[in-house]
Amino acid sequence: MAKRNSLALLILSLVLIGACGPDTIFLRPALDTPAQHVKNGHSLLARGKIDAANTEFVRAKSLDDGYAPAYVGIALVQGNRGDVDGGVEILNQARGLAATPDEAKAVDRGYELLEEMRSTVKN
Repeated sequence: MAKRNSLALLILSLVLIGACGPDTIFLRPALDTPAQHVKNGHSLLARGKIDAANTEFVRAKSLDDGYAPAYVGIALVQGNRGDVDGGVEILNQARGLAATPDEAKAVDRGYELLEEMRSTVKN
């Protein structure tokens, strides 16, 4: 009987110790993809959070150095920072990396947006 009580006390102690430990961190690898970071970056850019958007686009590029949409995002950040010409240079790189028709459309849209920024600055 004493062994049963000791065993029950040991199990209860382990459960209590485990319950007081740090929270479990669930990794979400689906959220750490270039596409997800680009999506986040565009959302942040739309809200005027340029530095945070840049961080997202740079992360996307670091995950896949050949991912054209990441370059488009970085180019738009440059344009929002007032460096439209620098943004165009980055888009020129993106054009060479575009692997799908959708990526090519994103690059073309990037050029359009940068030209809009350029005309806004001139006016």
